[in-house]
Amino acid sequence: MKRKSANLFFIIIVFLSLSACTKTADLPPLSNSKIVAYKVPIADGAILGAIDESDKTITVYLPFYYQLDVIDPEITVADGARLQEEVKPVAVLDSSITYTVKGADQSTATYKLIIVLQQIAPLVIQELSSETTITAWGVGASNIVLRGNFNTNDPAKISAYLVNEAGQETALSANTGIGPANVTVSIIGNEKLYTFGNLQIPQTLDTGLYKVKVKVQALSAESQYPVRLTYQQPVIDHHTITVRGGDNFTIKTTSSVFHDFREFSIIVNGEKVLLPIESYTRTEAVIRVPNSVPPGQYYPTAFFGTFSPFSTNWPITVVSE
Repeated sequence: MKRKSANLFFIIIVFLSLSACTKTADLPPLSNSKIVAYKVPIADGAILGAIDESDKTITVYLPFYYQLDVIDPEITVADGARLQEEVKPVAVLDSSITYTVKGADQSTATYKLIIVLQQIAPLVIQELSSETTITAWGVGASNIVLRGNFNTNDPAKISAYLVNEAGQETALSANTGIGPANVTVSIIGNEKLYTFGNLQIPQTLDTGLYKVKVKVQALSAESQYPVRLTYQQPVIDHHTITVRGGDNFTIKTTSSVFHDFREFSIIVNGEKVLLPIESYTRTEAVIRVPNSVPPGQYYPTAFFGTFSPFSTNWPITVVSE
């Protein structure tokens, strides 16, 4: 009987001890500095961004066929919260965008925007050279075309580069003297071949070997084989020149470069007369007309390096004092 009483007493003591140690703890309130919805309106509805609260990211998946250059998002935050920056349109290739939300409880949270362009991959460009043959382009040439599976008719979404052996990229520009860059589409078998044309090689580049690189928004591809840049026969732009004996005038080139400029001359009374080359750069030259040249109209001849001399199709008109 004493043993049962002792056990009962022990159980009561343990129960009272546990009761005394039990406390009710309130959980900390949840922060309301949250973005609860991120929506990108499009022509046929909206694309919803995926919000990940664990790493504070907003991921937007954009199908390439929408051909978007920018998105203009609509953002919804938690009740009582507010964004600390203005919501502006975002370029689809911009990876620097963040949004900071301040809640009614004065907490803050910063979300990083990730835009994923859902493009057809891989990007493939048509080779211009081969293992045995290297294509040569002239420095400053303006008849460059590139082909591949670009999957867009918008030339603004395509960019092309020449990459030297050190890995430095130089963009090919549009030949604005003719018009902007353009894209045409051909059907080869069951596939579309896109041609990106009216491109010009910068007049600033050195001769040598270059890989060709093309970017179509988030995708890029580089040629396996290089092209070789060389100096080509210079083309002197058409000029209307009226000058007096003893004066200088300037000639320019926009589709080649002046290299190893040796001679500029006219024919006066059946005799060749040299017009001194006072100075020249890759894109322009300053020429002087000797005082001895009589008034008249003359078609000049230019001579560059190893190329044959050629005459211009425009005259120089020398006038009297």
